[in-house]
Amino acid sequence: MESIGSFINIKKQDLHFSGCSTCEGDCCNGAKGFAAAPLILEDFEAVYKNFPILFSIRDHKLSAYVLLNDGKSYCKYYINQQCSIYLQRPPACKLYPVSPYFEHILVDTACPSVNHNSGYSLCENGKLNSAFATKRLENFVEKLAETHAFFASINRLEHFEHVGNLSGIPLFRYTKPSDNPYIQMHLESLKHSWFSVSLHSLKPTLAVS
Repeated sequence: MESIGSFINIKKQDLHFSGCSTCEGDCCNGAKGFAAAPLILEDFEAVYKNFPILFSIRDHKLSAYVLLNDGKSYCKYYINQQCSIYLQRPPACKLYPVSPYFEHILVDTACPSVNHNSGYSLCENGKLNSAFATKRLENFVEKLAETHAFFASINRLEHFEHVGNLSGIPLFRYTKPSDNPYIQMHLESLKHSWFSVSLHSLKPTLAVS
C-alpha cells in the first residue's frame, strides 16, 4: 500500500514539517480539509465531551466517526486562528499530518507544511520521528482488531437510527438501551451543536486515520 489520495506511505520517505504558525488552518475547515475521522475504541473518551460520535454501516460492517465540523466551515473550537481546546483536541488532529492505516504509517502531502527540506524532520528513511509518534500509534493493528470485534458485537441494524449521509456514507445513532461505556459516550456526545444540522446536505472529506 503506497498511497490513499494525498496520503503517502512514509516507507523510503524523508519528509519535514514546517509547523502550523503560517497555515490558515485548512485542516480545521470542513470546506477545505476534513469534516470527520474514523475512531478506534480508545478515541471515544478523548472526543465525546467536545465532539459528536456517529456510527456508519457499510457492506454490513460497523464503524464509528467523530464529526470535526459541519462540513462547511471551521471547527467551532478554531478561534483567532488557533485551536481553543488544543490539549483536548481529537486524536486525528493531534496526529495530523500523520495517519495510521493498519500496519502502515501515512503522511498527508496536501498539508502545506509537509515538505522535503524545511522545518522539523517528520520521517527519515521511512522511520517516523519520535516527536510525531503518539501513543495512539502503539500496537495500532491490535487496537483496530479490538475495535472491530466490539463493533461486530453490536452490529444489529435494527438497533440504529439513520440520521443522514456524509460524502455518501450513511450515519447512524444507537437506539437500544445499553450501559456499555462506549455506547454511553456515543449518546452523550450527540448533544453537541452541529449534530442538529441536516447531515444530508453535507459533502465534506473524511480523514484517513
